[in-house]
Amino acid sequence: MRNLLDTPVAKFLGLEGKGTSFWGRGLALGLRNPRIIQTFLYEGYRNLIGVNLDRRFHPGHSGPPNEIVLDLTRRCNLKCVMCTQIRHSDDIPDYLTWYDPRRELALADWVGLLDQVTSFRPRVHLIGGEPTVYPHFHDLVREINARGLFTRLTTNGTRLAGVAELLVSSGVELVVVSLDGPPEIHNRIRGQRGVFERATAGLKALVETRNRHGRLGPIIIINCTISRDNLEILDQMVPLALDLGADLLQFHHTFFDHPANVAKHNRVLSPERCRDWGLDVAHPSISDHEYYQSQIGAADLPRLVAGLKEAQRQAKGRLNLLFFPNLPLELLEPYYLDLDYPFAPICKSLWKSCRIYPDGTIAPCFHVMVGNIKEQRLLKLWNSPKMQRLREVINRGLLPGCARCCSRQFL
Repeated sequence: MRNLLDTPVAKFLGLEGKGTSFWGRGLALGLRNPRIIQTFLYEGYRNLIGVNLDRRFHPGHSGPPNEIVLDLTRRCNLKCVMCTQIRHSDDIPDYLTWYDPRRELALADWVGLLDQVTSFRPRVHLIGGEPTVYPHFHDLVREINARGLFTRLTTNGTRLAGVAELLVSSGVELVVVSLDGPPEIHNRIRGQRGVFERATAGLKALVETRNRHGRLGPIIIINCTISRDNLEILDQMVPLALDLGADLLQFHHTFFDHPANVAKHNRVLSPERCRDWGLDVAHPSISDHEYYQSQIGAADLPRLVAGLKEAQRQAKGRLNLLFFPNLPLELLEPYYLDLDYPFAPICKSLWKSCRIYPDGTIAPCFHVMVGNIKEQRLLKLWNSPKMQRLREVINRGLLPGCARCCSRQFL
C-alpha cells in the first residue's frame, strides 16, 4: 500500500518537520499506515454503538476486541509505591502462574496470536511489568509492525534509550512514559535512585531519533500518576514535559482500594458464589499485595485542585493535556474520599479489551480465569462460556473491587 505521507497532499497539510502539532502527528501516522484507520473506525464503532448493543441485547457475547493488551512480563526493574502488581512482597502464590518468568510465552506464541487478530486489526498495547525486559521484545515489535497493526508501548522509560532506534524504525505509533515529577520526587516514588535521569535520557533519545530519521512518530505521552508524594509539584509537570519534547501530558488519578472494601469484594466473590455463577477464580480475588491504598486525604484536596488548575493554565496553547479518568475538579473529593460515591456503574472493558498475561492466561479482572491462548484460539476464548458469564455478572452491576478500577466508567 502506498505511503500517503510521501504525497503532495501531506506536504500541503504541513505534515513534516519538528514543529508538527500533536494532531498533525496523528494524521501523519494514518497517512503513513492507512490500515490503522480501520483500527480507529472499529474502535469508534465499538465505543459508541457496538458495545451498547451487545450489553443490551446479548450481554454475554461480544464482537471482536478493539484492543489486545499483551502483558509481556511481570518482571520489572522498579518498585513503584502505587504498583498494583505483587512488587513489595516475595510471597507470590503458586496459582498466580503469570508471575513466574519461567512460564513467559515464547515469541512464536505471541506471533501466532498476532496472526489470529490481524484480520480485525485491533490496537496492540505492550505492557508489563516493564515490557522492554521481555527477552524477545525487539523481535515482537518488528512482527507487529510487519502486520501493520497500531502499536502502543507503556514503559517506565529506564530502558528507552536502548530501544529508541527500534521504536522509530519499526513505526511504533504511541509511546507512554511514566514520569511523576523532578528527580528527587520521581526517584522516591519509583523506588530507585537514578530512575528520573534514565527515563529523561530515554525520552530525549527517542525525540532525537525521531527527528534524525525525519519521522513524525511515535507520538510521545508523559504520564504523571498523582499521589500524595507529588501533590506539591504538579505545576512543574508542564514545563518539564515541554522541555523533554513530549506531545501530550496526562495526569493519571491513582487507582486504589481500601482494606475494608477489599474484604467486602472477596466476600462477594467467595468460592461458593463463584461456583454458583460459573466463574473460575483464583482466590482471593484481590490479594493483600495487589492493590494500592491512597494516602490522599481531605486536607490534600486543595493542593491537588490548585496544582491541576495551574497546570491547565500553563498548558493552554502550548501543550496537549489529558486527565485520566477525565473528572471535573468538583468530583475529585468523592473520587478520593468516598469509595461508595455513585459514579456511573458501567464497565465496557470486557466488551472492548482483551488482556493476555505473560503465560498466555486470559484473566480479564479479579483473578477470573477464562483460558489460555496456548490451548485455544483467542476469539474462541473471547466468547467462551466463562467469559460470557463474567460479562453477564458485570452487566448486572459492578463489584466492590471495581470502585476505582482503571477500566470502568465514572461519568
